[in-house]
Amino acid sequence: MQDEIQTVSLDGTKYGVKDLTPRVVDGFNVLVKLQAEIKEQAYEMQKLDAAQATIIAKVKQLIAEDKIKEYEEDEI
Repeated sequence: MQDEIQTVSLDGTKYGVKDLTPRVVDGFNVLVKLQAEIKEQAYEMQKLDAAQATIIAKVKQLIAEDKIKEYEEDEI
């Protein structure tokens, strides 16, 4: 038998689950889903940051291998 959740917390305040109205339960369910999505988006951002860093390093390597010089502005 699984333990049922007895209380939930919101901003440091605890509430008894059996005291919650259906619309408050729905609100908590939305919050749980949003928190999961935020966590997933944070993971996706880390993944994209790592991919970007890898591609930047690769492009720098290609520039060095192809001996491409940095552009210099003409002085007037």
